[in-house]
Amino acid sequence: MTRPLRPFHKVLSPRLGVRHYHSHHSSSQTTKASSEIPKNARLRFAPSPTGHLHLGGLRTALFNHILARKWEGKWLLRIEDTDRSRYTEGAVDSLRSALEWAGLEYDEGVGAGGSYGPYTQSERIDIYQHYTKELLSRDEAYECFCSPTELEAIKLSLTQQGFKHSYDGRCRHLTEEEVARRKRAGQKFVVRYKNAPGELDLPPDMIFGTHQPTAVIGPDDFVLLKSDGWPTYHLASVVDDHLMEITHVLRGEEWLPSIPKHHKLYRAFGWTPPQFAHLPLLCNPDGTKLSKRRGDTFVQHYQKQGYEPEALLNFLALMGWDYHAAITSSSPETTLDPHIRTDGHSLYELFTLPQLIAAFDPSHINHRKAAVNQGKLDFLNKLTLRRKAGRLGEDGVMVEAGKVSTGQEEEEREKLVGRFQNLLREEKVLQGCGLVEDLDYVGKVFDAELPRTTRLPEMPMHSIFYFLPPTYTCHESQSILKDLNLRLYCQYTHLFANALQTRAESAESVDEALVWDVIHEVVEASGVTKKSHLLIPIRHALTERKVR
Repeated sequence: MTRPLRPFHKVLSPRLGVRHYHSHHSSSQTTKASSEIPKNARLRFAPSPTGHLHLGGLRTALFNHILARKWEGKWLLRIEDTDRSRYTEGAVDSLRSALEWAGLEYDEGVGAGGSYGPYTQSERIDIYQHYTKELLSRDEAYECFCSPTELEAIKLSLTQQGFKHSYDGRCRHLTEEEVARRKRAGQKFVVRYKNAPGELDLPPDMIFGTHQPTAVIGPDDFVLLKSDGWPTYHLASVVDDHLMEITHVLRGEEWLPSIPKHHKLYRAFGWTPPQFAHLPLLCNPDGTKLSKRRGDTFVQHYQKQGYEPEALLNFLALMGWDYHAAITSSSPETTLDPHIRTDGHSLYELFTLPQLIAAFDPSHINHRKAAVNQGKLDFLNKLTLRRKAGRLGEDGVMVEAGKVSTGQEEEEREKLVGRFQNLLREEKVLQGCGLVEDLDYVGKVFDAELPRTTRLPEMPMHSIFYFLPPTYTCHESQSILKDLNLRLYCQYTHLFANALQTRAESAESVDEALVWDVIHEVVEASGVTKKSHLLIPIRHALTERKVR
């Protein structure tokens, strides 16, 4: 059953638009668009269902979410699936699942509903055809009957002449009778925009300012409707953004060359364009293009690796956003060290989503490529785990085991311990181990291993010795022994065991501080030149592993 269309009379007066085209441009806006807080802001995340959500897509969704919440507006999810050759079955569900995992809840759109639907472009074909007919009736577009072979020859000829456009507009001049004759003959045709002469005054981009591509010299009569009746991205995007009353379009830098086309369409329809913000591309640390063919560019990869969604969002928010300038400009009175967050929560690069919303300002997004640094993500994930466990001091340094400052952190720590326990249950060597079911004991192991943990899934493999006695038969254990002097190994472990037993007999309890006191005593008594010479044998004797 076909869903009813959104009433055309709400946007047509009398034929094309109650909102008239103007560019927002003024002489004072020479660099970037105004960053004043808008009223009734509406943003959209509009991915194509070609596969799993990649990092760049998640960052775009994140920035839309942040600004919608900061401006007390709304953002929606729209699926742009008009390119059927690239459509991938299951991609929409995968995209929605990734957004849900990341905690980015959109206000309306696919799966959430709303009064501006349908939100999938393949369900809006009749809408695009309607607006194509409107452009044809106003002589803003025309039918083109050129075959693929003819188009290739035209493009080659224009290229040889030094032109940048790919079509010479020859079908512009067909008479109505000729058009009708060709249609009766069953000739396939596309509908092209009829490019108008003259300069187009482009408003500044919110990020790139006035540094935008100019319109291609020549007809540049780009296709609006393909021969199968489906729209191109340019037509569908402009029509949908208008009908869904989008006020701000945040999308990747790769769409910047399309800006002249889109503004021409807004002018042809007589509609006011939204403000555009083109986000800088993500790249590898060496500056090369981040390829979607690599699995580690997809959100699903980081989810499977066990990264915290808060850490991944934090990581992506730093991509192209001058967060340090944003913080210092919002709190100019601060006297804290620049490496410490001005709100005192943690190191200055660590943000929760509410903190991002509070600090974010689109005027602090730069247009340079943003490098994806894996080490930075690992650092942020480690700090995120510590923060959620209530183990992060104001300077970003670990605090005492078990220290929790708020009830919320206690709840988050309990969730982490529960996840850790489930991961332990999946370890084959721990099947049937009763200690794994002792949640209090598991929590103590979690606290002990947290300082050495980057991702939660790596914690169980380093915690086996807490649950099972060492056998000294595994490859790692045998490898360590080969590199050690067995005489010194026995001497150091014997000294440590005796000293610890002596101190323990007179102490109220054996804690971390007492153990380190014993280690320092043994270091002095044995005359070792490096502490590691003592720690490695002790660690191996207790755990059959190296110090992590």
